Amino acid sequence: MFFKNISGKVDVKNRLVATVEKGRIPHAQIFLGKEGSGNLAMALAFASYIMCENKKDGDSCGQCNQCSKSHKYIHPDIHFSFPVVKYGDKKREHISSDDFLPKWRQILHSNPYMGTGEWLEHIDADDKLPNINVKECNDIMHKLNMMSYESENKILIMWLPEYLGAEGNRLLKLIEEPTDNTFIILVAENQDLILQTILSRCQLIKIPDFENLEISLYLNEHLNIPTDKALQIANLSDGNINLAINIGKNEASDYSEMLISWLRVAFKSDPVEINKWINTLSNLSKDEQKNFFEYGLHFFRQFNFRNLTKSDLVSLTQKELETATKMASIIDISKSEKIVALLNEAIDCVGRNINVKIMLFADTLAIGEVIRKK
Repeated sequence: MFFKNISGKVDVKNRLVATVEKGRIPHAQIFLGKEGSGNLAMALAFASYIMCENKKDGDSCGQCNQCSKSHKYIHPDIHFSFPVVKYGDKKREHISSDDFLPKWRQILHSNPYMGTGEWLEHIDADDKLPNINVKECNDIMHKLNMMSYESENKILIMWLPEYLGAEGNRLLKLIEEPTDNTFIILVAENQDLILQTILSRCQLIKIPDFENLEISLYLNEHLNIPTDKALQIANLSDGNINLAINIGKNEASDYSEMLISWLRVAFKSDPVEINKWINTLSNLSKDEQKNFFEYGLHFFRQFNFRNLTKSDLVSLTQKELETATKMASIIDISKSEKIVALLNEAIDCVGRNINVKIMLFADTLAIGEVIRKK
């Protein structure tokens, strides 16, 4: 993983690079950021940079012997720890991250911004509860107390230390007094769920959320999503690039066009046109339907904010701004709030497995009545 592959976050990257260049890398750090903030990707890039033999322009070279392994997540001196579940015929207490390393490397190559849900689905966790157990802690101590294989450095990247129970206290001495050139990076999402004894012994590095423009550029470059659609998805994702990636991979619909079409059909309230529109939406997956309604909520929130502040500094594309301007003459804030209430109900109904077509027909008539009311 390269730093350059992570959009933005220049201040964090510069800070990490400086610690390496000055030889002042903290022995234990927590990369704290919400899901989709890129905190795991940042840890992977930082580990590669530490190991690199030919650092260039504040990044790993990607070509030296160390990089050839670290970028494939197979470096013998970079150790990984993460929450796992029972696997195969082994007892749970005998299972550790090592049993899942092939799956771990596979998912990192496909999406280093993954969330807990993607990981648990990837390892077929079903309803099993993941954790980082006693064996894992003992394995970590054993690995980091051994001599390094190829590099002068040893690195542990532990993803989601929140899943450490009280057994995490076994690592306190290692965290406080590691062997020479040993660096521990804990990648966390919720500071409140980390053992206080561990938290107090680590330097905290806060990883900010992605900006909408950074997410839209990523979607455009890596998933070939058109700019307007990428911006719509970025606005929906609320700084979570993993959510944006998942939406981008599964959907190609233009939410803006769909919303405008719905409002037009609702205004006319022609049963034939309503049914035609409903058939289009009902052919989408439940996730796509939910995301469409989420988009509607986002649009009307921005629409109301714009009408209240008389400012165009809102999270809308140029096309959406033009739509909002036209809508302002027939939909005021009071009407918008009623539409938002219906959208919230729709999201709840989709999650409860009700008949979507009946719900959409009723909601379309209700929205039409709201729009036409003087």
